[in-house]
Amino acid sequence: MPSAVAVLTRAPLALAPAVRVIEPVLPSTSAQDPLVPWAEPPRPLPPSLPEVSDAVRRRVTAMIAAVVEVLRGRRPLAHLEPHCEDAVFELLGRLHEAGALPHLRLTSTQITRPADDSIEASARLTLGEESRAVALRIARHPDGRWLLTDLEVALDDAAIQRSQPRSVS
Repeated sequence: MPSAVAVLTRAPLALAPAVRVIEPVLPSTSAQDPLVPWAEPPRPLPPSLPEVSDAVRRRVTAMIAAVVEVLRGRRPLAHLEPHCEDAVFELLGRLHEAGALPHLRLTSTQITRPADDSIEASARLTLGEESRAVALRIARHPDGRWLLTDLEVALDDAAIQRSQPRSVS
């Protein structure tokens, strides 16, 4: 069987070189004649988000890692119950029962703090050669505890179908 050979060739010149259509705008020497005439002054930038401390970053990353471990089947679901609202815990329970994803790995995280009483995070996961995403929100409960209030996980169609609530016949 002949082996494959890669050959590099010069691409044909199909188009003529570019021609300047307009003259460049040269800087003005007058302060009264700006280069970009604003109809109104630009809006100020919004205030920056509160800084996320290293301690908060470590705790949120640990929470994401715990969620991944539950989905992998390497951590009991009950470990997350005190840290989740009911709807999130039910979703994790359905995903956990649907079957373990033993090759799911946490690759990277992004954590922001849009308000003093909430933290939002996203993470990139890998499942074999494929990338997946998870997004979550942790909010301060009125009793002072921090709870996982929202969770979105991008999975394949088969995993989603397996995790659907079972209908009662």
